[in-house]
Amino acid sequence: MKNKIALIFILLTPILIVALSSIYFSMGYSPDGTKNEGTFFNQYFDITGMDVYKGNESISFEDGKWIMGVYVTDPVKAENSLYLMRQLNVALNRDIFRIKRAAFYNNDQIEEAIANIKSEYPRMEIYKDQSTVFFKSLQINSALDLMSENPIFIIDPYGRVVMYFDVDLDPKKILKDLKVLI
Repeated sequence: MKNKIALIFILLTPILIVALSSIYFSMGYSPDGTKNEGTFFNQYFDITGMDVYKGNESISFEDGKWIMGVYVTDPVKAENSLYLMRQLNVALNRDIFRIKRAAFYNNDQIEEAIANIKSEYPRMEIYKDQSTVFFKSLQINSALDLMSENPIFIIDPYGRVVMYFDVDLDPKKILKDLKVLI
């Protein structure tokens, strides 16, 4: 008899916990905010269907890596973001191979500056947003003006643009978030 009571208790405990937590959550008792230092986009959006190319090749996520990217609208303003991305990539240490750095642009007038970025940051992938759909999606789903600010944003291994970090944020906090994400 004691074994049956113990067995019932063991089997019902997880069910009871899940049921009670679901009831509390549906009643409005939920965590306040997030622990992330970054800002989530208003809505997740998929970059894979957009006209974003590296040369003649469309952006792909077959390697299963996260992308840490910057949309370059003004190369001078983007210098700080690009440098910070490189430093964060180095600081990731053993997780360095789970993430890749990328710069995105759409303006043909900054092709020379993009070539300079490619030479200064040789391991960074450069993508051109052919139809500016990606830029518009970033702009609509964030609270920032991408023409004046160049935040670092994160794209998951499935092509969904997830969150962005203000460049003025403490790099240690960004690094902590990146380690949790990847």
